[in-house]
Amino acid sequence: MPVHADDQTAASRLANRAGVPLLKLTQAQAWLDDAQRTTYAFDVRSAEEFAAGTLSGARHAPGGQLLQATDQYIGVRRSRVLLLDDEGVRAPVVAVWLRRLGFETAIVHGGIHAALQFPPAPTIRLPELPELLPAQLGGWVEQQAPLMLDLQGAMAYRCRHARGARWALRPNLPAAAPTPGSGASPILLLAEDASLARLAAIDLQRAGWLDVRWTRIDSWIAAGLPTESTPDMPADADAIDYLFFVHDRHEGNLDAARRYLAWETGLVAQCAPDELAVFTLDDSRPAHIHI
Repeated sequence: MPVHADDQTAASRLANRAGVPLLKLTQAQAWLDDAQRTTYAFDVRSAEEFAAGTLSGARHAPGGQLLQATDQYIGVRRSRVLLLDDEGVRAPVVAVWLRRLGFETAIVHGGIHAALQFPPAPTIRLPELPELLPAQLGGWVEQQAPLMLDLQGAMAYRCRHARGARWALRPNLPAAAPTPGSGASPILLLAEDASLARLAAIDLQRAGWLDVRWTRIDSWIAAGLPTESTPDMPADADAIDYLFFVHDRHEGNLDAARRYLAWETGLVAQCAPDELAVFTLDDSRPAHIHI
């Protein structure tokens, strides 16, 4: 992207006033090598730029999305964050706002061109689950009469799901699949991908369900097996993965728009003093930057 020298200067001054450190290679590497702290390294450029080339091991997080949906990118409290770009404008500006949100954030000399070495990522051992393909499903379901759990989002489940399948999120797995008795039927998970099914299987196997299998929702449909829609199930109160007023405001629902604004403007009042204490606000004012 075209970069103005004035933008780089303004971004640097903004970061300096906010106390955002510019780390040398050895300092940034020490963050990554510290086994006692989690450190995230994000390339905050566009998806197209990231796809064209980035620092090996860095993850993509567009700057605006990283600030707006931080919890979708940073999952460890009190973790450190390294931000990278290739022009010295976007990373400093995003770092200022992350710091104000309370994250220990730094930028790195060289950005995506820094010769950082990432330690091996920790792995979670997930259960290996047999996947049932369309040609197998009909006969197996008829013979085994499994307990079927659908792992779709609430609104997708309402729209279409396997007939007889129970809707399940992790919080309601114990209720959807109570502790099995002797001779219990197997469980069939219906999911969009294997990772989601395997994560659900962790809790199910710990609860005593030993025979857990999965199939893709598309496979169930391809097999010609019966589906149904339940416009009112799960009930609104149970659909905790879906904020109705957030979505409905885009459909011209004025009441939903008002509820959304009331929710958003009321967030600060809902925070406890210790929650507000994590924010690091300063007297610096955003510089005028052409990006």
